[in-house]
Amino acid sequence: MGTWSDWKDLGGTIISAPSAASRVKERITVVARGTKNEIVYRSYTDGSGWGDWGSLGGTTTYDPAILSGKPEHYTVYVVGGSQSVYRRSYIDGSGWEKDWSKTYDAGTAWAGIAAASSQEGRYDMFTLNGSNQVLHGTATGSGWQPLKNIGGTIQGTVAAASWSSGRVDLVARGAATNTLWHRVCNGSTWSKWHDIGSNFISGPALATWGPDRLDVFAKGRDHQVLHRFWNGQTWSEWNDLGISNTDDNLAAVSRAPGNIELFARGRDNKLYHRTYTADPSELDNGGVDDAS
Repeated sequence: MGTWSDWKDLGGTIISAPSAASRVKERITVVARGTKNEIVYRSYTDGSGWGDWGSLGGTTTYDPAILSGKPEHYTVYVVGGSQSVYRRSYIDGSGWEKDWSKTYDAGTAWAGIAAASSQEGRYDMFTLNGSNQVLHGTATGSGWQPLKNIGGTIQGTVAAASWSSGRVDLVARGAATNTLWHRVCNGSTWSKWHDIGSNFISGPALATWGPDRLDVFAKGRDHQVLHRFWNGQTWSEWNDLGISNTDDNLAAVSRAPGNIELFARGRDNKLYHRTYTADPSELDNGGVDDAS
């Protein structure tokens, strides 16, 4: 097994779970809600370290999502007024767009947003409807398709990640049993929900560093961070990473094979960060590509 760094205090004042994305291995950006329910962010660049906190404005009462579908591009998604989904993008050379724009003209969201990109130019978005069922929408070059109900009875923000073209892994916490449920979309076909663990007090976070690797993080009933991964052949046991921070969802992203960046909101409302560096043996999984 590899090694985890200690938690590092990245400061700020946030009141929601964070979300993180990496466009290229040298960069990370993290977003969360600030004290006025606006979206705040902080970015990391190799050689320069962490920049100052910035604000993107807006107003939301749910967890935001940040997604990188292209090397030069970030998009942040939030639920704003009238339960509508809004977005704001960053493009190298142009910076952040001036204003937030509505993603859907129809349809409403009643939970935080999760997003993944299974290939360049394709985006998958997830949220919940008013009955706590999962909604899924996709966008390609022709724009966003309507949100579709894919079922489940879920609480809180779900988590999504993609390790290969056309594939999206989705993990969500059940509303009745606090079980984590996992399902896979290959193109347009969804697998059944599969139980991957019970007794969680937060929703999940997901990261993948390449084909056949999926890392899941959530808070256990003793408020500890628990971690489980799929290595191409089997699921690991849940590993206890210790007690720290709030019981919000964590955020996780990989910048390169063998790397995981994990983020959490502290009880002092600051952002905390730690890094996993894999053992070389973990990078040769030789497995299959169905973690369901």
